[in-house]
Amino acid sequence: MKKRLHHFNAWFDASLEQFMLQHKLLGFLTVFIGMPLFILAAVFICTIGIVLPMAWIFGVM
Repeated sequence: MKKRLHHFNAWFDASLEQFMLQHKLLGFLTVFIGMPLFILAAVFICTIGIVLPMAWIFGVM
């Protein structure tokens, strides 16, 4: 599993590098706008996934 994740990581890095070399503006927007929004959305979804069941268990909702 570790070898497979390492291979995926190397492939993803190479793909992103190639994309950034071909599309300068779109790559810039992806890195500095798209990725932070994706991370923020992931944090929001994970937080909702933890807090919502706890609210139902403790009777807040």
